[in-house]
Amino acid sequence: MFGIEFFPTPEGVIEQMTTGIALDGRVVLEPSAGAGNIVSFLKRNGAREVLACELDPDLRQILAGKCNVVENDFLELTSDRVSHIDLIIANPPFSSADKHILHMWDIAPAGCEIVSLCNAETVRNPYSASRKQLATLINQHGASFELGDCFRSAARDTNINVSMIRLSKPASEDSGEFEGFFLEDDQPEQQANALMPYNFVRDLVNRYVAAVKLFDKQLDLAVEMNKLTGPFYSSKIAFTCTQEKRPVVRNDYKKDLQKEAWSYVFKKMNLQKYSTKGLREDINKFVEQQQEIPFTMRNIYRMVEIVIGTTGQRMDKALMEVFDKLTKHYSENRYGVEGWKTNSQYLLNEKFIMPWMVEIGWSGQMSLAYRGNYEIIEDLQKALCYITGTNYDTCTRLWDFIHNEKLRFGELYQWGFFEFRGYKKGTVHFKFRSRDVWAAYNQNIARILGYNLPENLRK
Repeated sequence: MFGIEFFPTPEGVIEQMTTGIALDGRVVLEPSAGAGNIVSFLKRNGAREVLACELDPDLRQILAGKCNVVENDFLELTSDRVSHIDLIIANPPFSSADKHILHMWDIAPAGCEIVSLCNAETVRNPYSASRKQLATLINQHGASFELGDCFRSAARDTNINVSMIRLSKPASEDSGEFEGFFLEDDQPEQQANALMPYNFVRDLVNRYVAAVKLFDKQLDLAVEMNKLTGPFYSSKIAFTCTQEKRPVVRNDYKKDLQKEAWSYVFKKMNLQKYSTKGLREDINKFVEQQQEIPFTMRNIYRMVEIVIGTTGQRMDKALMEVFDKLTKHYSENRYGVEGWKTNSQYLLNEKFIMPWMVEIGWSGQMSLAYRGNYEIIEDLQKALCYITGTNYDTCTRLWDFIHNEKLRFGELYQWGFFEFRGYKKGTVHFKFRSRDVWAAYNQNIARILGYNLPENLRK
C-alpha cells in the first residue's frame, strides 16, 4: 500500500535497538518514520521530543499527530536543523541503507548516538564505495550486530537477514552553547551605544512579541468559543494554527519564529561573514534548548556580541572542516572513499579536489549540487578573509558566481582566493591563486593541531 520498502518495525526489534539507551527526556530523530512504530515507542518510553522524516505523503498524514515531521526526504535534511538532537533511531530503506546511515553520521551533532537497521549484506559485503565508508565508520566508532530474519513475523513480513548498527559520534570539547543572556525584561535606556541601530532591534522585538500575543489570543478565542457552544454543538471544525495539517503548539511557534528572527538579524546587519555552518548549528541548538531566555533587545545585542567575540574559534572550526574533508580524500586513504594524489593527508596542497560539488546540465552549464560540499568552500572563503584581513564584503558568494555567470564545465575560472574547473563527475579542481594565502591556511592548521610544517611553509 505504501511502497515496496515499507516494513514497519516490530516492537521486539525496537526494544533490541534501544536496549541500554536512556530515552527519558531526550530529543530523538527518526529518519524514515513510516507509520510511526518507532516514534510511538520512543514517546511511550520518555522521549521529550521526536523529530521525523518521511517521503510518502500518506504516511506523513499518519505521522502528523504523533511527531514533528521536519523534512520529507531525509537525505535533504541539514545539520543546522538537528544540531540539538541526542539520538537517532532508524529503520531506513534497505536498498540505500548505507547512504542513509552515512548521512545520519554527517548531520549528527557531536555526542549523538545512532542506532540503525540495515540488510545484513550491507555490512557483510562492502563492495561499493559507500559500503566501504560505512564499514570504516563502524570499525572506528561503533559495532554491528546480526539480528537474523527478525521481520519474519512482522505486520509486513520479509525473510531478509537484518543487522543493527550502533555508532557514537565523539563529544566535542567545546559545547558551542551561548552563555550570559538576560532573563529579565528589556531596559531600553541602556541601549544607546548598542552594536545595532536601536530602532531596528526594537521594531523586530515588538513584531515578535505582538505575533506571540496574537497566537495566544487565537487560542484563547478558541477556548471561549468551545465554552459557548460545547453544551449543544459538536463539530470537527476548529480554529487552530497548523503546519502540514499538524497542530502547532505555542512553544513550537515561538522557536520557529525566533530562528527566522535570528536569520533576519544577520541579513539585515550584513553579518553574513560570521554566518558559517557551525554558527547556524549553534544558533539552532540554542533556540531549541533554551526555555527561559526571552527574545529581547538586550539578548539580541548579547548574541551579536558573542558571535563577534568568538569569531576566531568559529573560523578555526571552518578551516578544520575543510582540512578534515580534503585530507580524507588523499590517494591512499583508509576511509574507503575516492582519493586523488593532489589531496595530501597532512596539509592542504596548493591544488586540491573537492568531490560532490557541481552538477552538469544538458547544455554543459554548471550548477552547484543540491546539498553538496559548496557550503564548506563558502565557509573556507570566510575563514581565509578573516585570517588574511580581506574585506568579505568585496567577495562574491560561490552560489551567485556559478549561477549568475552561467559557468561551463572544463573551463578555468577565478573566484575569491581560488581558480577552479568543474568536471562532469561532480568534482571541482581548486588551486590557490596566492602561495602566501595557501601558506597562511596551513600555518593556521598547524597552530590548531600543534605540529610543525615543512620549512618552506613555516616562513
